[in-house]
Amino acid sequence: MRIMNNGWVKFLLGIILVCVPLFFIFSALPGYIATYSATEDEITNTYPGDQILTSPVITWTHGASISAPPEKVWPWIAQIGQSRGGFYSYTFIENMIARDGSYQNASQVLPQFQDPQPGVYIITDMLPVKEVKTGEYFLAAVDDFFGMGWTWGWYIKPEGTDSTRLVIRMKIQTEGETLNPIATWIMDAGGFIMEKAMLRGITDRAEGRPFPAPVEPLEISVWFGTLLLGLASAWQVIRRTNWVYPLLLGLTSIASLLVFTFVQPFDILRIVILIILILAYWAYIKRDERPQEKEQK
Repeated sequence: MRIMNNGWVKFLLGIILVCVPLFFIFSALPGYIATYSATEDEITNTYPGDQILTSPVITWTHGASISAPPEKVWPWIAQIGQSRGGFYSYTFIENMIARDGSYQNASQVLPQFQDPQPGVYIITDMLPVKEVKTGEYFLAAVDDFFGMGWTWGWYIKPEGTDSTRLVIRMKIQTEGETLNPIATWIMDAGGFIMEKAMLRGITDRAEGRPFPAPVEPLEISVWFGTLLLGLASAWQVIRRTNWVYPLLLGLTSIASLLVFTFVQPFDILRIVILIILILAYWAYIKRDERPQEKEQK
């Protein structure tokens, strides 16, 4: 048992217990990302713009059911774009890249952007509007941007009497027919985080929620709070003899970070999870201090 209380042994055990599940989770992510929330028919359907790129290295088909009629959904799609209505995603990431504050998520319909025309850029000097059919689809595409092709389309149709089905299809093509697996994974993961937030943002706006997602300051704070708690738990694993509990707490923190990042639950659920983790950590610290206090007496 003494060897199991060695700091380096505990550290290596913790690394193994973290890395093995993460390996399987990250291996499964590309399949989850490529067809997130899309039906089999939506995945196999052909959409306007599919013919532009014949050998994409990345193809996504994502879906969302929105509890609002198409006429309530379309205005939010029509104004999508940089220096327009935004992408309803994480603007702090977008503006880190653009460095000019041009990404702002509109919280209302903007009349001046309701008639998008081919040639208008939704990403400045990079991705122009290709084709629009009002109330049905919005397609942006470029077939050769420094050797890269990119199509991005939003397609809507009525679903039932008072709801809408939104399908987003994105394709990326490079000069080669394959892409470095690590680069592919990074593009998949990073792009999906942003698009998942966009799906939430469009849905919340179309359904008329007063505080549409993403609530960036709150979500960022909860994410980093959970990360810090996980790191604090890892430190307790190294320095304490009673290390199983903080190890489990650290693993739970990592699982929570994955959920916050890729599942993106309601903000109230994120707050509840973080509060539970904080209380669990505090209870462990207080309980572990009692034996030490008795020994000092």
